[in-house]
Amino acid sequence: MTPIAHHRVPISLQRHYERLPGFPEGLLTIGDAVCGLNPVYGQGMSTAALQARALQQVLAEHGTQHGLDKIGAAFFPKITEINNGPWTLAANHDLAYPQTRGERPPGFRERARYMAALDRLQVDDIELQRLVMAVFHLTQPLSVLHEEPLRSRVLARMHS
Repeated sequence: MTPIAHHRVPISLQRHYERLPGFPEGLLTIGDAVCGLNPVYGQGMSTAALQARALQQVLAEHGTQHGLDKIGAAFFPKITEINNGPWTLAANHDLAYPQTRGERPPGFRERARYMAALDRLQVDDIELQRLVMAVFHLTQPLSVLHEEPLRSRVLARMHS
């Protein structure tokens, strides 16, 4: 037995293989090789599990018609969609700290204000707390936090 050791990766990184004009046949990437998230949020394994489920679906759909040829073209857009929610949650939270290096995306401040207002609404609303936890635990998509009537409630709180 060896002593406990840890490996720290000082950055979050998302790779966009779906943007490549081609990808080597017979290979795919999954998990941290596509989207490495800050481990403090505990979303990396869940994201990888969702990617594995997407791979299972792509293999079932694509494989019956085309075999494994060009499977990356079917797979990578699906996992990019999966990665967008946890990536946005983690990156936006990390970028809120001024010492975090990296370009702040357009609309960053407005999204931060939206999430702060959403946090204030949760104080007295147990159902909203459950919904936000479902999003952070990746059982609901990030988009549900921007649907009506919640969106109007959050915007009203932002302007009060």
